[in-house]
Amino acid sequence: METIIKGGNLMVFAAENSTPGSLAEPKSIPLATSHTLRISSETTDVSNKDVASGKWAANEAGQMSWEATTENLYCENGGQWLFEMMTSGNRVNVVFAQKDEADGTALPADGSWTPKANTGWQGEAVITSLEITAQNGENATLSATFTGYGELQTLKS
Repeated sequence: METIIKGGNLMVFAAENSTPGSLAEPKSIPLATSHTLRISSETTDVSNKDVASGKWAANEAGQMSWEATTENLYCENGGQWLFEMMTSGNRVNVVFAQKDEADGTALPADGSWTPKANTGWQGEAVITSLEITAQNGENATLSATFTGYGELQTLKS
């Protein structure tokens, strides 16, 4: 029987890359409320008269792309780091995986969750969107979009 993964245990983690191509140790972005990973493929139309007598379209997969988004309550630490990474144009190491401490409910002592090995995907990305919303009488929120730079790979240990 398959184990259902709870949404609170599946997260986006990010870290600054110290040199291009290197993967720094990723940490969770503080106060997350929602995460999304989107993987897309362009297609090339190869429709012809031999496929369902020309009635149905036929497509081949082309270039692939990916992006991850994070939605968070706003705090200075997460917002400032994301701002610095976006405005510098530096690539970041992004991981979409289960949190390592998924069986615990208390935040680890260092204040950040870490990804569990072999449970997701990782790759380099640039931050293409950063939005901070501050409505009167509400908690301020932060959202960021990480757009993939190259291949998204299976997370290894």
